[in-house]
Amino acid sequence: MQSSYQFIAKGNYSLKNVRLETGFEYDNEVVIRTKTDLFCIEIEDGKIKSVKPNNPDLEAIDAKRKLMLPAFKDMHIHLDKTLYGLPWQALSPKRRTVKDMIAYEQEIIPGLLKTSVERAEQLIDLLQNYGTNFARTHFNIDPTSVLKSLENLEKALENKKISFSAELVAFPQHGVYYTESAPLMKEAAKLKNVGFIGGLDPLSIDGSIEKVLDFTVQLALDNKKGIDIHLHEAGESGMKTINYLIDKAIENPELQGKTFVSHAFALAYLNTKEAEEIAEKLAAAKVGIA
Repeated sequence: MQSSYQFIAKGNYSLKNVRLETGFEYDNEVVIRTKTDLFCIEIEDGKIKSVKPNNPDLEAIDAKRKLMLPAFKDMHIHLDKTLYGLPWQALSPKRRTVKDMIAYEQEIIPGLLKTSVERAEQLIDLLQNYGTNFARTHFNIDPTSVLKSLENLEKALENKKISFSAELVAFPQHGVYYTESAPLMKEAAKLKNVGFIGGLDPLSIDGSIEKVLDFTVQLALDNKKGIDIHLHEAGESGMKTINYLIDKAIENPELQGKTFVSHAFALAYLNTKEAEEIAEKLAAAKVGIA
C-alpha cells in the first residue's frame, strides 16, 4: 500500500502563508480564543531558521493559511499486532474478557506475523498523516510470538526511521505467569532498543499484584528501563496496583519520571476527594498516566 504521507521538500526551503498562534484573547482573565497570524518560515537542514512577517508574493511553498503545530506524540499504541490493513472483522461476543482475548490472540498471532511488518508501516503512515512522528509502542512478548513481534516491528521502524521514531515497551500481553512469559521478558529486557518493561492486570491475569509488580520493578531496575503497566482492573484491585507501583517508585527514585500506568480505569470510579488524593501521590512519585 502506498503512503499518502510525503515530505513536502528536502534541504533548505521556505514556507509562506503559515498560520501560527501568537497569543490569547481574554474575557475577565479567562481565555476565550487563540490569536493567530500569518508568517513566512525559513527551513535550513531540517530546522526552523527564521520566522518572518508573511510575504504572500514570496517564491515559497504555500501553506495555504493552515495552522503549523509541533508534531504529536502517541504515547500508547500497539504497532505490532493490530488488524489494520486487513479486511474488516466484527467483534465476536465470545471475546469479552482479557483472557478471552489472550486465547484469541494465541490463535491468530502466527498468521498476523506473516504481514506485521507491512501493516505496521501502514499504521505508521496513518499516524503521520494526522501529524504524529513519535510513538511509545508496546510489542507482544508471549510464548506464541516469542520475540518475533519485536523483530518485525523493528524492521518496520527501520524502514520509517527518516520521518518516524519510537520507544519500545516489552509487553507480556498473555500474562507474566499465566503463560510462560517471564523468561522471555528477561530476554527482552536485556535488549538495547527496549526502553520499558510492561505489565498487564496483575491480579486478574496472574493472580498476584505483589508477585508480578515485584518481578516487573526488579527487571526494570536490573536493566535500567522504565515501566508501563496496562491496568484495566477497576475497584480495590486497580487502586491497590496503582498505590503499590507508587510505593515502588518512591522506594526507587531511578524509576521516577519513567513509570506509567496505562488505561488506569480504576481512577474513573473515584470521588473528587479520592481523585485529588491519588493525583497528589502520583505527582509526588512522578508516576504518569498513559
